[in-house]
Amino acid sequence: AAVHDYIEFFGGICFALGFLTRPAALSLLLTMMGAVYFHVASTGLQGFPLGHVSNYSYDFEEPLLYALIFLMFWFNGAGPLSIDSIIYSNISQEGEEEK
Repeated sequence: AAVHDYIEFFGGICFALGFLTRPAALSLLLTMMGAVYFHVASTGLQGFPLGHVSNYSYDFEEPLLYALIFLMFWFNGAGPLSIDSIIYSNISQEGEEEK
């Protein structure tokens, strides 16, 4: 449980700042997939996709949504306003100056 807490805390900070976005997204994706597994293993699929659940939301729905969002960021990387983008642009400019 402690590893999960550290991944969510430091991974969330890195993800929000756009620093090491792909490793942070991958670690958060694995954490959310673990949460999906936990919910499905404990309560089952709850009649998915047509079942009626008491709170109008399946227990695994929210972690699955976050997992898909983190999967998108793992494939696409950070945006133009991220620390990763600033670092990459500085590295690519240094390579052009050496030529």
